[in-house]
Amino acid sequence: MKVSGGKWSNWSGGVVCKPRSVIAPRDELELAAAVRKAEGAIRAPGTGHSFTPVCATDGLMIDLSAFDGLKGFDPGRHVATLGAGIPIWAIGPLLHPLGYALKNQGDIDRQSLGGVVGTGTHGTGRTLCSMSAEVAGFRLVTASGEVIDCSAEENADVCAAGRVSLGMLGIMTEISINVRPAYKLEQKEFLLPVSELFQKLDSLIADNRHFEFFWFPYADAAVCKTLNETDKPAPEPRTLEEMRARGEKANAAETAFQLFNEVLRAAPAMLRPFHRLFTRLMPGPSRVRWSHEIYPSPRTVRFNEMEYAVPVEKGADCVREVAETIRRQKINTGFPIEYRTVAADDVWLSPFYRRDSATIAVHQYARVDYGPMFNAIEAIFRRYDGRPHWGKRHTRSHRELESLYPQYGAFRALRRKLDPNEKFLNPYLRAIFE
Repeated sequence: MKVSGGKWSNWSGGVVCKPRSVIAPRDELELAAAVRKAEGAIRAPGTGHSFTPVCATDGLMIDLSAFDGLKGFDPGRHVATLGAGIPIWAIGPLLHPLGYALKNQGDIDRQSLGGVVGTGTHGTGRTLCSMSAEVAGFRLVTASGEVIDCSAEENADVCAAGRVSLGMLGIMTEISINVRPAYKLEQKEFLLPVSELFQKLDSLIADNRHFEFFWFPYADAAVCKTLNETDKPAPEPRTLEEMRARGEKANAAETAFQLFNEVLRAAPAMLRPFHRLFTRLMPGPSRVRWSHEIYPSPRTVRFNEMEYAVPVEKGADCVREVAETIRRQKINTGFPIEYRTVAADDVWLSPFYRRDSATIAVHQYARVDYGPMFNAIEAIFRRYDGRPHWGKRHTRSHRELESLYPQYGAFRALRRKLDPNEKFLNPYLRAIFE
C-alpha cells in the first residue's frame, strides 16, 4: 500500500483519498487496539486493485502488509491458512513445496488475499467457484476490537456473510482456504471467427477445465484460451522473488499495447485496423506450467474496469449485445471484452449466489474517460439480470442491489449487529448498503 503526499490512490488512479491517519500494525493485538479506538471510516485497502471507492477513507487507513505468509496447513482437510495481507503471487511458491496449490486463480495476481476474498474475485471454469467460495474460515477483528474465529462450526453466520463483505464486517487477519494437490496446466490460444465461436461456445466451455475468450469488438474474430490439466513436463517453478518481479515490469507486448491505447486516444479512426491487428497478434504458442504460474498474466497497462455476472444461459446474447453497442455507438476503446464462466456458490453477497454465471468484463484505458462506455454497457447488464463485481465500476443503487441479492437484507442486519456505529462504512458503502 502506497501513500504519497498524504494521499492514497488505487491501482488505476481513478480513486484518490486523503486519510487522516495511516497505520501498519505489527500484529493482531496492535490492530485490535487501533480498531477499538478509531472513530469511523476504517479501511484496509490491500494493493488497491478495486476500481470502486470501496477502500477510500478520510479517516483511518490500515496497511496489512505485516499479515503475511503461511500460518498453518492441514493436509488431512486440504486447508491452508494464510495471512490476509499476503499477495496472491506469493501463495503458489509457499504451497508448491508442500505439494499443494490453489484450486483456481484469476488473471491478475497482484491483489492481496483479503481483497480477493472480500470482493468475490474469480477465475474461469464451469465447475469452479470464486476464491471466496473456497474459504473454509477466517479470523476477524470486529468494530469493538474483539477477535473472533469464523467457520461453518463457529460464528457460522459471520462466515457465510463474511466471505464477500467488502470489509464491512471487520478486518480479516488470517484466511483458511481449500487447496488441492499441485497440478500442471497446458495453455492453448487460438482464433475463431465470432460466428463460429458462438456456435461452439457451449462445447468449448463443457470440454475444457478453463475456457475464456477475448473479443476486440471491432474485429470479426475472438482470441480463445483453454487451460487443461496435464502430465507433460513443465519448467522448474519460479522463486518467490521471480513471481513478484514477473508482474511488475512491462514486457514487449504490454509496451506495445500501451502505445496502441495512446494512439487510439488521438486517432479513433484506427479502431478497426488496430482491433484486427491485436486479435491476430494476441495468441501465443501452447505451453505447460504449474498452475500458479500459468493463471496470471502481467497487467502493467493501467485501466478501469466494469464486470457483471449474468445467468450463464444469457451470457452469449449479452456479450453480443455489448459488442454491438460498442460498434453502433462508435465507442473508442483499446481493450477486448473478456468472457468467463463461474460456478454457483452459497456466499451471501457473491455475484454467483445460487446461480451458474457468465462474467463479462469491459475495460477502458486509465487515461480515457470510462463514463460513456460503462454507462452504455451497464444498461445492457441491467436488462440481463446482471450482478456487479464488487471491486469493479458500477452504479447500482441500494434498491437494485436488494432485488439482485436474496441475502442482502440478512447481510445488512448482521453488519449492523457487528458494527452498530458504522466504523467500517465509508460514504460509498453507506450509500449502497444503508
